[in-house]
Amino acid sequence: MEVKRDILWRVYLSFLGIAAVSTVILARAFYIQRVQGTYWRSMSDSLHQRIEPLEAERGTIYSEDGQMLSTSIPTFDIYMDTEADGLREKNGKRFKENVDSFSIAMANYFGDKSSREYSRDFQQAYRKKDRYYPLEKKLSFEDYKTFRDFPLARLGRNKSGVIVEVNSKRLTPFQLLANRTVGLSRDYVASSGKVKKMNVGLEKSYDSFLTGQSGQRLVRFIAGGVAVPVEGYKIEPENGKDVVTT
Repeated sequence: MEVKRDILWRVYLSFLGIAAVSTVILARAFYIQRVQGTYWRSMSDSLHQRIEPLEAERGTIYSEDGQMLSTSIPTFDIYMDTEADGLREKNGKRFKENVDSFSIAMANYFGDKSSREYSRDFQQAYRKKDRYYPLEKKLSFEDYKTFRDFPLARLGRNKSGVIVEVNSKRLTPFQLLANRTVGLSRDYVASSGKVKKMNVGLEKSYDSFLTGQSGQRLVRFIAGGVAVPVEGYKIEPENGKDVVTT
């Protein structure tokens, strides 16, 4: 009986040990999934990188007397990396010293929010450590030049965390006049879901000259699937050639 009782005691003890270890493992798995899930998913996203094409600026079509018939103008999308070293060093001193004046400048120029709302949103993004916080999109070159002189933005990318993405928009000064001859160059969504270009008229005939050579850049994907350019890993595109009609 003593031997049997001793064996049963050891079996019960082993069972309790296995149950305790299993409980710890399940609790840890629950903690990682529910509490730390967002952090680890963002870490996973940050490890995904890929090469993306950079579209070259399309050449301009001129008339024989030098008038522009079709040209590309740049537009600017502005973001902020609130995790930039320049904003985080010395316990965020640079951010704290400039956020109010930056908010006032944004509110005075763009007028879509009050300076208090801008400041609140910036500080919230800073607390969340947002790597790609959108500031303004589709700015004209004149607006972008003004923005570059704002407090914080004028300190440069490393100190301000400001990220600038340049896009281009095709402009025809004569609008619908002679559109069939000069042509159009615009994007459309194909049945495959990919964005492609549709060209007609001179835009189509001289497309190989106007298009230029695409560049490349390395992007890193962060939480939410947002692609952030990796600084220093970029091949600049070669802009397209101009065409003069006769």
